[in-house]
Amino acid sequence: MSNKASSHLFELIKSLNKSEKRYFKLFSSRHTIGEENGYIRLFDFIERMETYQEDLIFMHFKGQALLNKFSITKARLYDNILRSLDSFYATASTDAQLFRLLHAADILYNKGLYKQEEKVLVSAEKKAEKHERLNLLLEIRQKQNRIVENSLYHQIGTDEIKRLFDSEKMVIEEIGKYHELWHTKSLLFHSLNKSGRSNQHAESGTLGSGLGGLIARVSGMNIEKSTTQVRYLYNHIHSAYYFSTGDFESSLEFSEKNLSTLQANNDYVADHPNIYFSLLSNHVYLATKLGRYDEARKTLQALKDHKKATAAEENKDIEIKYFSTETSLELYLLIEQGNYDAALQLVPKIELAYDTFGENISVLRKAYIDFKVAVLFVSVGQPSKALVWINQILNETRIDQNEEIYCLARLLSLVVYYELEKKDVLPYTISSVRRSLKNRKHSFKAESLFIKAMGQIMRSENIFDLEEQMLPIEQEMLSLRNDVPESAVFEYFDFSSWIRSRIEQKPLSEILKRTRSNQVIVA
Repeated sequence: MSNKASSHLFELIKSLNKSEKRYFKLFSSRHTIGEENGYIRLFDFIERMETYQEDLIFMHFKGQALLNKFSITKARLYDNILRSLDSFYATASTDAQLFRLLHAADILYNKGLYKQEEKVLVSAEKKAEKHERLNLLLEIRQKQNRIVENSLYHQIGTDEIKRLFDSEKMVIEEIGKYHELWHTKSLLFHSLNKSGRSNQHAESGTLGSGLGGLIARVSGMNIEKSTTQVRYLYNHIHSAYYFSTGDFESSLEFSEKNLSTLQANNDYVADHPNIYFSLLSNHVYLATKLGRYDEARKTLQALKDHKKATAAEENKDIEIKYFSTETSLELYLLIEQGNYDAALQLVPKIELAYDTFGENISVLRKAYIDFKVAVLFVSVGQPSKALVWINQILNETRIDQNEEIYCLARLLSLVVYYELEKKDVLPYTISSVRRSLKNRKHSFKAESLFIKAMGQIMRSENIFDLEEQMLPIEQEMLSLRNDVPESAVFEYFDFSSWIRSRIEQKPLSEILKRTRSNQVIVA
């Protein structure tokens, strides 16, 4: 029997946490008659599976009634799980509570109990306003209007009619702002994701003018008295736009506005924990990039506190997301600060997390952490340890060899082989990396320039030849650091500082310390 059968039921069961599984069994015992035993036994068997294999189910339950019309059995079990989740979250979800109130209002209206319906709608209105459910608030307004209409406009004055009209108009205008911003955000991120960082230097003129036109659509929008979600989207769009143009100061400024906006509305943060998590993560990155380490540390701590406050019970996907994001940011911050001792203390924790999560952590998330750890060991002069972490990336068959992280890992391997004095391996590796660059559709200029530098370093007979040959390359490399698309390479590893360390024959950590102290932040 084929293993390609639909795995939707398997995926749904595997997504459940302990509390949800426990509630499903309790729910099934109350709402399922006759077939209860079969459903729960099938549920338990699928829940124990590592991968979905329908032939194993047929072997295990051979001759039992639940295999008759098995597709129907699966559909019913799937529906029962969804019904149990609906019941489980009926009071926990704001939307579920509002839908229940609106349904109650319809029942009361159909029974002619208009005063009671009015009271229910007042409760719904307060909750919808508090949690900024604009579309539901509009529906509430329309249900309130039908009560007025049904009473033939008795016991209502023109002032009240105007109030209802103005209130509904404000909601419609706010929904319009939200949808305009959402549309702009979607076009903005579609353009950024489609272009890719290594391709932006080829399209920067077209891309820049296009994004500028998008921002112009919403920049004049009055959001001073708008909802949190409208102000968040407005600031988020502008922060992303300025980041894409290399204006990191302005990007951070709008990120700060967003932090203030969300921190002033605890209900919004509670309803949208992932939005707040992403905002904190981006803010740590921007503050670190601009050398505002105190601000970065403070925001990183806020991110850790947020994780503790919102961590879902035994939800492995969320655990992995928090681990990978938090670890990457903390490594980036500590390495940029030159706080290598603290960064090295994270390595055993990373290894333990890898053992815990196993194959559940995505290869790309893991690769970005591996790369940062490799950079850490290069920075502290431990190339043999760096090579172990680089090889974890290069030996991972599930990573596309055209992926940015894979290509830059190959560049970093050249640094490591040089530091390890593997002169027999380097010429072949340099040639191999050079060939792969030619075959890639999009690449960075800095990559080709660094390979050229490595070739010169290998051919230099003494320190004087090396300095004479490297100075022009170093200057060109430094100019690329200030180019927005090209600067992405140096976010991975400071290749220009490593070249300087070879010219001066000094440890990379010493050169990096000097580079940071001399760095001037330009708005």
